[in-house]
Amino acid sequence: MPPARKSRGLSRKELQHLKEYGELDPLNAAGDDRNLDEAISSALNRSGYGQFSGKLRSGKGARREGGGRRGFPKQAVERSARPDTYTRLLKSLATTQEMPATRPGVLSDSEDDAMHDGSAAEEDDGSGSAASMSGEGSGDDSDDGGVQGGSGSDAEAEHEIDRVESEDDEDDAASVHSDAKDEGPAEEYAAHDFMESHFADSDSELTHKRLAAVSNREYDQAALEDSILGPGVVYNVAGEGPRRANPQPLKQKLVAPFHKVNGSRDMSEFQSRFFGWLDQYRDVACAGRTAENEDELTTAYALHAMNHVMKAKDREHKNNAKLSKAHAGGADAGELRDRGFTRPRVLILLPFRSSAQRVVEKLLKLTSAEQEANSTRFAKDYGPGEDEERSRRAAARKPEDHQRTFAGNIDDSFRIGLQLFHRSVKLFADFYRSDIIVASPIGLRMTTGAQSGDRKDFDFLSSIELVIVDQCDVLLMQNWDHVLHAFKHMNLTPKKDHGCDFSRVRGWCLDGMARFRRQTVLLSEYMTPEIQAAFNNDCRSIEGKVRLKPAYPGAVADVVAQVTQVFRRVPVSRLASVDDDRFAHFTEHALPEMEKTVLGGKHTVVFAASYFDFVRLRNHCRSKAYTFAAISEYSTATEAMHARRKLFSGELQFILYSERAHFYHRYPIKAIHHLVFYSLPDHSHFYSELINLMLTSGDGKTSAEQFTCTVYYSKYDQLKVERTVGTKLAPQLLAGDRSQFTFA
Repeated sequence: MPPARKSRGLSRKELQHLKEYGELDPLNAAGDDRNLDEAISSALNRSGYGQFSGKLRSGKGARREGGGRRGFPKQAVERSARPDTYTRLLKSLATTQEMPATRPGVLSDSEDDAMHDGSAAEEDDGSGSAASMSGEGSGDDSDDGGVQGGSGSDAEAEHEIDRVESEDDEDDAASVHSDAKDEGPAEEYAAHDFMESHFADSDSELTHKRLAAVSNREYDQAALEDSILGPGVVYNVAGEGPRRANPQPLKQKLVAPFHKVNGSRDMSEFQSRFFGWLDQYRDVACAGRTAENEDELTTAYALHAMNHVMKAKDREHKNNAKLSKAHAGGADAGELRDRGFTRPRVLILLPFRSSAQRVVEKLLKLTSAEQEANSTRFAKDYGPGEDEERSRRAAARKPEDHQRTFAGNIDDSFRIGLQLFHRSVKLFADFYRSDIIVASPIGLRMTTGAQSGDRKDFDFLSSIELVIVDQCDVLLMQNWDHVLHAFKHMNLTPKKDHGCDFSRVRGWCLDGMARFRRQTVLLSEYMTPEIQAAFNNDCRSIEGKVRLKPAYPGAVADVVAQVTQVFRRVPVSRLASVDDDRFAHFTEHALPEMEKTVLGGKHTVVFAASYFDFVRLRNHCRSKAYTFAAISEYSTATEAMHARRKLFSGELQFILYSERAHFYHRYPIKAIHHLVFYSLPDHSHFYSELINLMLTSGDGKTSAEQFTCTVYYSKYDQLKVERTVGTKLAPQLLAGDRSQFTFA
């Protein structure tokens, strides 16, 4: 039976301090319903609150600030990268982007290894000691789990982590004072670091100027021509121009783990350019995510997320040491504000468990943790399921991109918290004790409350400093409203204090300005109006933002079938009525014309990208008594099979087909003679893929000249048209005098 954990109660002296200052009730500091406005006002106006915080943290949590090598295990010392290795990686991070030249000092090995989390400091640091929200809905000791390299109960894993952290306490207790004295290199590093400057609790004129510009959306836009990332637009703030890359952006202890994760000693050119934008803490919308750069992209943002968390935790530990030193000398350390209302700093939204597995595994490798609690449960819950082999065989006949997207565990409801310690990490941690949260939008919304009558708790999103939304194109095929719901409930003032130490909360967070410091990263294979709207409305970093969108050759170039493709521009009056105008034009003009021509010959497929358009058309066709079948993502496999069989035999006039149905199932519809695009697909390769299905329609009776393809679009479909016909030809179709164009 493992020994009991060390008591973490307050000492008699600390209880006396609590009584004297009267700021918190030690027995009800976690989860009480105090008036937060009064607590925040007290934190802003009373300087004595900082003194109280220093006295409270004079124990175990403060002792863990030691930055020396004394007592460190040999393997921990070996993990530190050699200076030549670090310099080599820094050279690969150099970019051609112009920024103000800086010469920040490099963190020494002793300072870099001072990343200590002591259990008491982690759980009582004002970042959520009253944890109630947990990854996957449970984080108690009954969960199955294990320690890396073996299996066992979660209780054993917890005991092992406590043992390792206790050793860290003993190792570092003797070196806390020497670390507190040696702050020169660290301060030089902080003074020039992009993260320190971005999250600094400053009240300068430049900061107010930036806030005013971002609030009013007054950006200085500049075209970006990057041969690696592709063309884009840079949105600068307050008249500031481009900046040169940070010469030393990484924590040194991340270099060696990054080499292992990346499989190379240097960053690729793509990673270097992309990481350069992330390191500036600009909001980034990248529409150039592909299968070829997927691994490089995920490695780059995982490195940025871990670098951000480690730097933030390092700053907290150094401030803890300052408070401890000031208390020992009977002095006042002043205001040391280095955190938000709650502990979670990073949120990563992904569509499937398989995606989360790949990202979490990269994060775990970057931590170089010796112990991983609940790793067995993670492998079981996020790894391939029992029917994985059967699903893999069924998908073998699908296109390559479909196999890649739906490989592994494709459950879209999940959430998991990662709690980082010095030499260990806990998976499935309570959200209020987590540093990083990885979740799907629907999984997160099940926690925050999907309806007004549900239990809602989104306070753990109040202090998110970095949010990464990966595979936006897949999330659009699920439910984009869940993503917007997460943005809506992010960086709000929490309803409860959750044991928060307001004397350490940054001023701009107390002022409700956290959304202007949050960095948002949107990654997708293509740009859509939904992603563009999120970029315009929810990306408000005071550092500015950048949008990367490559030029497209056009999906028409991938059409193999000899089919005449006719593009017809639908007249629309304004953007707000584009859906109504398209429906009216199609039902009043296009459909009657089709009834006389293509519908009479049957073997027709009508494609609708939006599910709302799909339902609208289906209801209209039912009212007109057309002989048709509708295939959507909600259709069963049997229903889809019967519809395809009837189309092949000529029993149906047409099939109404939705984009989501094709995305999830890729039905090989045969005997298509006439293809009508009510609206162009978001996935441009669906266009060429559906037309090429006509090659399987040869029955010996229908010649290729009789095959037709008709596309209806409006001038507001710029992004879709650009991906379909190419960047160069799109302006002619959108703004030309002609309303009909033919491709053969």
